[in-house]
Amino acid sequence: MTVTEYLESLLEGEKINEEDKEEIVENREEVEKALRGKFGDEIKTVKYSGSIAKHTAINSSKDLDLAVHFKHDSFSLKEMYESVFDVLKENYNVRKQKVSIGLPDLNVDVVPGRRIDDKDDSNNDVFLYRSDDDSRIKTNIEKHKSHITNSGCRYEIKLMKIWKNKWNVKFKSFAVELLVIQALNGSSKIILKDRIKEVLDYIVENVEEINLIDPANSNNNVADMIEDYKKMFIKTTASTCLSYLENVNDDQDSQLSAWKKVFNDFSGGGSNSYTGIGVVTRNTADWGRQPDRRHG
Repeated sequence: MTVTEYLESLLEGEKINEEDKEEIVENREEVEKALRGKFGDEIKTVKYSGSIAKHTAINSSKDLDLAVHFKHDSFSLKEMYESVFDVLKENYNVRKQKVSIGLPDLNVDVVPGRRIDDKDDSNNDVFLYRSDDDSRIKTNIEKHKSHITNSGCRYEIKLMKIWKNKWNVKFKSFAVELLVIQALNGSSKIILKDRIKEVLDYIVENVEEINLIDPANSNNNVADMIEDYKKMFIKTTASTCLSYLENVNDDQDSQLSAWKKVFNDFSGGGSNSYTGIGVVTRNTADWGRQPDRRHG
């Protein structure tokens, strides 16, 4: 097995199967029906976002954001958020998150938003309510999806999501997407392993002071929401992984062994020895808590 084949096997192993896709579609349709039944024509549009809609989902971390956009004059932002929460809690296990309402049993997050412009249907800018500090934030999921589509970095994004999960790195999925695209902007590398190494190098050199600007809102630096100790941990982990790639022989087995270590797979170096990937655990209690995802 070559390194390229190994990386492709990781991507293949994290594909979402059709049964899971069907279940997620059914879940989102059920939730949408419940909300439309309650709010009727107060809802202007319902859009799908999250990693599934952006085609950056992996099986171990798949999510669907159901973006429910209300008319501009329907509610105050706080009333909008609380009203959607109250409706959902009648039928589902729910939790409040920064801008969304999580339905953990369904792998669905509902993101209530209020349109900024009702007259121009092509303008998908909305304000979201931030429940953590009683403020608002502007976003546009169509711009998010276009940003991913035009980046040409979907494979690299998926591999870096796999990488962060295998090392138990707590870094928001939307931030990973922005980071990978930023790291590879203008890159001349075309081989997948070289591009992943370039992302790891970029993390080590930049992540502590990085700015990850929301493509839908230049005033929103997504990196500001990531705690310093999490930035330090992803930097240290990336540095450790790069050390595995230093001074490696050019033969196929040595290269493969090094890259398996990059993905926290210490099953051996032979080309036919791949048996699975281990996961590092941390003693600090917070490492086990997945942070609330910011809408993206």
